[in-house]
Amino acid sequence: MSEKQSRRRRGLAVAGGVTGGVAFGAALAWGIPRYLARRTRASSIDPYAHEPFELPPQRSVFTVESRAGVPIHVETAGPEDADLTVVFVHGYMQDMATFYFQRKAIAELNRSDVSLRAVLYDQPGHGRSGPLPRTEYGIEDLAEVLHDVLAAVAPRGPLVLVGHSMGGMTIQVYARLYEADFRERAKGVAFLSSSAAGLDTVETKPMRALRRLRRTVLPMLQQVAGWTPDLIDRSRLLAGDLGWLLTRKAAFGHIDPPASLVTLVEQMNRRTSMQSIVGYARAILDHDETATLPLFKGLPALVVVGDEDLLTPPEHSRRLAEALGGSRFVLIAEAAHSPQLEYPGEISQLLLEMIDKVVAEIGRGSAVSAAPEATPFERDPGRHRRWSPFSRHHGHRLEP
Repeated sequence: MSEKQSRRRRGLAVAGGVTGGVAFGAALAWGIPRYLARRTRASSIDPYAHEPFELPPQRSVFTVESRAGVPIHVETAGPEDADLTVVFVHGYMQDMATFYFQRKAIAELNRSDVSLRAVLYDQPGHGRSGPLPRTEYGIEDLAEVLHDVLAAVAPRGPLVLVGHSMGGMTIQVYARLYEADFRERAKGVAFLSSSAAGLDTVETKPMRALRRLRRTVLPMLQQVAGWTPDLIDRSRLLAGDLGWLLTRKAAFGHIDPPASLVTLVEQMNRRTSMQSIVGYARAILDHDETATLPLFKGLPALVVVGDEDLLTPPEHSRRLAEALGGSRFVLIAEAAHSPQLEYPGEISQLLLEMIDKVVAEIGRGSAVSAAPEATPFERDPGRHRRWSPFSRHHGHRLEP
């Protein structure tokens, strides 16, 4: 064999080894997350495995066009002429599915004295709603969408407004922009894992990452004409099992969350485009509606947060509850940013108790705008639970 042939064979052997190494590495990168995810799903105790998250209870489905021309996906449960309408406004990188259990609680509630209706919608750029027609959004945009949804599907009657995370911020800005409507119609409010101000100073890994996203990706979106993050979105869609494992670790406070809930949250996150993820960053970090909070005084108010929430830490909800005056503050043990999913029975029961207070005040004919400052409403230990809890754990889950 000539020296030339020998060098050629050695080169082919090296190339083959490199190719094999790359292929082996790719197989590991794809196979290990897949194996771990399947193993974790199989070992998880999941009381929600048969919940039809994709087919929640509903009465009507609408598409409402916002004033900005964005198609907004809206669903309702309950009669159109209900005595009280409960409006659910979801948060960042989620959609209306985050309120699946609370929607179900209202749909299954049987009361002879009052009828309830739930209204849910996907915020722009989330779920099945279209995106806003620019690269950067404000909470004012979301407040206008809330106003448009109410005008289209619930134009009259008393309201209870329930906001999770960015949805709570939306309600705050709605109260400022549409103060007359808010004072006339809002009879109760619930803030889940939300904040009135100061998220730009939160020193947790997720919030530092959001600030980096704002500094790096947002300028790229604004400066490069015609650039869209479709390639990034396609990569995220392919993440699959790796994304599932990361969601399980980062989005839940309990060490062993039900697999179906991990899948639900991971799907909501993955369906939110990079355009929307980046577009809302500045609005969330710059949000400050401290001066608006006096508008909520006198309303029955519920403020809930998980003790392991790294996006809107508990001190933000504590400050919010103190500013509202007369609100009920509840800290949920071993819960992260979405307690309405991690401990849906507890959150649904708290919400129904707050609705009880609203119904009682409506029955007395009280004008909330002129009412004296509310006193915190307490749970009656002897009251029969009107909706079965879904929690997997027994014992004390709440810190009142």
